[in-house]
Amino acid sequence: MYVPKHFSVEERAHLLEVMRTYNFAIMTSMVDGAPFATHLPVLVREDGDTLVVDAHVAAANAHWRALENDGQVLLIFSGPHSYISPTIYRTDNRVPTWNYLAVHASGTARVLHDPASKLEVLGKLISHHEPAFAERFAKFETDYRDSLLKAIVGLEIRIDKLEGKFKLGQNRRSDERPGVLAEMQAGDENQRALADWTKRLA
Repeated sequence: MYVPKHFSVEERAHLLEVMRTYNFAIMTSMVDGAPFATHLPVLVREDGDTLVVDAHVAAANAHWRALENDGQVLLIFSGPHSYISPTIYRTDNRVPTWNYLAVHASGTARVLHDPASKLEVLGKLISHHEPAFAERFAKFETDYRDSLLKAIVGLEIRIDKLEGKFKLGQNRRSDERPGVLAEMQAGDENQRALADWTKRLA
């Protein structure tokens, strides 16, 4: 990812927050010599100093087969984003741009085939997204649950590199930033989230 110095964020807590808040990630790697991407919900946890991402994909998805040969993956987390109109600025010689948060996490994936590991991944996802569903899931008939587990494979991705790009107008003149912030604060959900991050990183 191209990350100019003024947009680079290395604070681990900030990167983790974005990964956990916007946890519908894009997993990319090479499959049969071509770039391939899978969109999937993930969970991010800490194992000592190492970040680990838990997920699962359909057994019919060819992506996991490639990962058994070469487990190197890139996970892309996209946070809030918004168009920035040049009319916000005080001078006319400005052009439109786009502000956004993005985190790239590179690591090595391990494919999980055993039912217990896959059940553990599903349990974590259910606990995160809808804890109340766990009781109903536990009552599924064994044959039905086993058929569900056969239809997926689990993934455990150990992250070895993080990159954060938080493009929030840090390269703009100091007298232009308040106008952009005010515009974002008065905008939609994405824009308000960008305004919050702008104030936090000021």
